[in-house]
Formats: sequence, C-alpha cells, structure tokens
Amino acid sequence: MPQRVLAFTGQGMTAGVVFLLFTMGLRLGVDQTILSQLGQYGLHALLYSSLSVLMSLVGVYMLEKIINKRSSSEKQYLLEADPSQSTEEQFNGSQSAHPYRMTVLILGAVLVGMFTGYAFFPGSAQNMIPLATSAALDFTLFVVGMDLGQNRTVWNQMFRMGWRVFLAPFGIMIGSILAGSLVGVLLGYSWREGAAVCAGFGWYSLSGVLISNLHSVSLGTTAFLSNIFREILSILLAPLLARKASPLLLVAPGGATTMDSTLPLLVSVGPKGMGVIAFVSGFTLTSLVPFLVPLLLGKL
Repeated sequence: MPQRVLAFTGQGMTAGVVFLLFTMGLRLGVDQTILSQLGQYGLHALLYSSLSVLMSLVGVYMLEKIINKRSSSEKQYLLEADPSQSTEEQFNGSQSAHPYRMTVLILGAVLVGMFTGYAFFPGSAQNMIPLATSAALDFTLFVVGMDLGQNRTVWNQMFRMGWRVFLAPFGIMIGSILAGSLVGVLLGYSWREGAAVCAGFGWYSLSGVLISNLHSVSLGTTAFLSNIFREILSILLAPLLARKASPLLLVAPGGATTMDSTLPLLVSVGPKGMGVIAFVSGFTLTSLVPFLVPLLLGKL
C-alpha cells in the first residue's frame, strides 16, 4: 500500500481500540449483574496476572537452562544495538512515545462506555452492540496486520538473531497458558477458558473484547483487568530484574506489551540490544493473540 496510507495505521489502531473498549464499556454498563460483581472479577484478574507473570519467568528461565547459554553470535549481536538511540530510531514500528497517555485513553474509553450504558443507553438497542463490536474488531485487526506487515526492519532483525530470539515468546506463551489453565480450574472455569484469559499476554485492549465477543462479558472483563494488571506488574518488576536477569528473562513479565508500552522502560534499564529482543518478543506474542484466544475458546 502507498506510504501515505500506511502513515495512518497508528491513528487507525488507536481509533479502533478506543471504539472497541467503548463498546465493551457499554456492554458492562447495561448489565447490572456484571457491574455488581466487578470487585470479584478484579480479585480473579489479579490472581491470573500474578501467576501468569510468575510462570512466564519460569518458562523462559527453564528454556535458557536447557540450552545452557546463549550462542556466541547472539552475544555479539547484543553488543551491536545502541540503547542510547530512541525507540523510533531503532525500529520502524508503531510504539508510542507516551505509553501512559494511551493507557489513560483506553481506561477512559471503558469508563465512558460504562457510564453511557448505565445512564443513557436504551435497552431496546442492546442488540446493536455486538454488531458494532464485530465491525470495529475487524477494522482494528486489519490495521494491526498492516502495521505488523510494514515493519520490515523487525523481520530482518528476527532472521539475523536466529531461532534463540524466540525462546522468550515461546516460554512466555507456555507459562501464561499453563498459569491460566490452573487458575481457571481453581476458579471453576474450564482449563480452556482460563488459558484464554492469559493468552492475551498483556494486550488488554484486544483480548478482553475478543473474549467478550466470543464467550461472555464476565470472562472478557476478567481478561481485560488481568492484562492491565500484567502490564503494571511488568513495569514494577523491570528495574528489579534488570540487575541480574538475562535480556530474555527481562521481557518475560511484559508479554505482548514489550513491543509498545513497556519497550521504552526495558530499553532504559536493560543492556545493549535490549530493544531488539523486547520488540521481537512482543511482536511475536502480539501476532499470536488473535489466533490463540479463539483457538483456546474453540471458536477458530
């Protein structure tokens, strides 16, 4: 596609995500039962996020132990990237220079949607909400695909670093799904439902809407909150892990967020080359979310 069109992918994703979360808020606001149980969903979400972060760390750590040590070529590559460069200089991706502004925008969209659904939205129009959500979801996923497809630099970096760069996203994926399955069974869900909650890998702006659309608003709300908590935990843990953890282990808590919202933090606290490893890990996990969540729910 022409560059003048690709230049608007970032704005298109933002608009799509904000509208998606607004419709999710609408569905929460019109459902009095869900509103009355938000506290319970928050506790469940905290359990999901805490165990998924822990199991992601364990998964990446065990994979590193299995291969014993990084190859000499990967070590050399870690010395080539310059962490003093800005995120935009290292990559041609869509990461934001102000990640907290986006977080506030997303949370604001949910809250405005909840208030609108609770106070103003007519009950006779509730059937229109899933249709609007589906249309916005299709649009957002299409724009996300465009954005991922145009990141040629990242694809080149992935091939250059070799297969070991995928140890982190693979360990995170396995650890998160195992954690979600365990917590889901403990809370009375099936293992597939619990796994789907943690298969968002921190991408709360999509996974919660996907699960709400494919399964139920209650499970989607838990997934949304769980992935928000995961991002917060990854921000809190990054400076502590950076002191002793390897670059691969450092990206484990953040999951999919390491390609955008938590990337600047990881670049600032991590060693040379941290940005490439973080972006590739987040890029890989982000690409998996739209397929893994429906697959785990049996909707693919």
